[in-house]
Amino acid sequence: MFRLWAFAASMPFGLLVALALPRPPGDLARLALVAGAGALGAGLASLAARLGDDAPDRAAHVARGASAGLVAVPAWAAAALRLGPPAWVWLALAAATLGLALWRASRASTPAAGPGAQLASALATLAFAAAAVVAGSVAYGSMSPASPAPDEEFRKAAFDIDSRVPLRAPRDCAPRAAGVATLSERGAAPRLAHDGATVWFEARADDGRFQVHRLAPDGASVCWTCAEPGNNRRPAPHPTGSSVLFDTDRFASWRSPAETEVMVVSGRGAEAPRHPARRITYSPGPDDHAIYDPIGTGVVWTHGGDGRFEVRRASILSGHGGLLLSPPLTLFRGRSAWVAPLAWSPDARTLVAGFGQPLAPLAGARLDPASGERRRIPGGLVSGSVSFSADGRVMALASTSERGAARLLPGALGNVVARWPAHAEVGAEGTRVALGATDGELGEVELGAVASWGVPTGIALLPDASGFVLGQRGAAGERIVRVELDCAP
Repeated sequence: MFRLWAFAASMPFGLLVALALPRPPGDLARLALVAGAGALGAGLASLAARLGDDAPDRAAHVARGASAGLVAVPAWAAAALRLGPPAWVWLALAAATLGLALWRASRASTPAAGPGAQLASALATLAFAAAAVVAGSVAYGSMSPASPAPDEEFRKAAFDIDSRVPLRAPRDCAPRAAGVATLSERGAAPRLAHDGATVWFEARADDGRFQVHRLAPDGASVCWTCAEPGNNRRPAPHPTGSSVLFDTDRFASWRSPAETEVMVVSGRGAEAPRHPARRITYSPGPDDHAIYDPIGTGVVWTHGGDGRFEVRRASILSGHGGLLLSPPLTLFRGRSAWVAPLAWSPDARTLVAGFGQPLAPLAGARLDPASGERRRIPGGLVSGSVSFSADGRVMALASTSERGAARLLPGALGNVVARWPAHAEVGAEGTRVALGATDGELGEVELGAVASWGVPTGIALLPDASGFVLGQRGAAGERIVRVELDCAP
């Protein structure tokens, strides 16, 4: 009986081996690896029983030692989600744990526990291994270097863009809502197109999948990606309106269940494009939350394929009929936390990133690529919390208050939480909006009833900063509203 248990407990090693191979095996090969791992575990258990003495409880001791094979389950999950070190490291650690447990079982001389205690020991092994995997992943992430300072080329580019952005005459607006209009009774993560009137957002389609939608100034809404596979989320329009970025989970598989990639699709016209979207990121692991840089020649996104999350920037190149990205430049490192770009001002002087764990509101940081100055932003942010006016001089910030047990999870667990393909919504309550000069202090806007409707899912400031488009999620569902400020004529 102990051999049968050793066979079953060792089978997860086969999946772990499959992930450690440089190329993914086929279905039959994967089944062979699983069966082979089980057979090897049973063989090792038999060897441990034979090397021990003839104590009557030797088989029970070996069965308990074979339960250590279950550590391969959380190790496999970590390798599949690309948590912590590479898969072969997790494989080596799990194999060493099993080998040590079987060796100790062959040496044990005390009376063995009963079936109930054996089951409890197996469950405790799973729980301990899961906790060890999380701790190891956090430790591995914390060993990454700090976020780099902008290099000289990056600084010059920021100064050059800043010098070419035309300034607008400032509007005299009071920080209070003068009018609220509902643009859509569903949807989240709104962003404004270059015309300041067309709204891009994500919403569930009739089949339940998330899709990119376009809301025209006349109120007509078109699903832009319903013909595309997978969940397609977080649209980000090009500064000229020529295209739209979004991220998708269509490439996820058993080998990489957290796989997301950045796509680009045409953003022109009133109807959904006839040509499918094109993939522009290919690195293993999560690649999402993409936005264009201020002039639209590059992409900024979150990458989490190496056991850590970081914000990257790369130029868009074309060749052989396709699109490619240049070697990426790292702008922010999250270390053991999750990090994502929230917005980049049109004058290139303020890049904002949020970091923490995505089940709770995030903290934020501002980077001036030209001077290298970094400043913290108070917490309460969500993805899409920041937006800028057309000249970059005014910044809007949507935030919320933490609530629920999720807020108790430390930000250091962000690297772990953000890799699960689906997770709970942000535990938060209410909406606050602050507005002001990008390089100064922000003042809170009096929102009235809008503040208590729900939590923000994104904000898009109007080009002249006379109002903003706000996404919210509350007890009544989701909505997108346009808030006009009290501005002098």
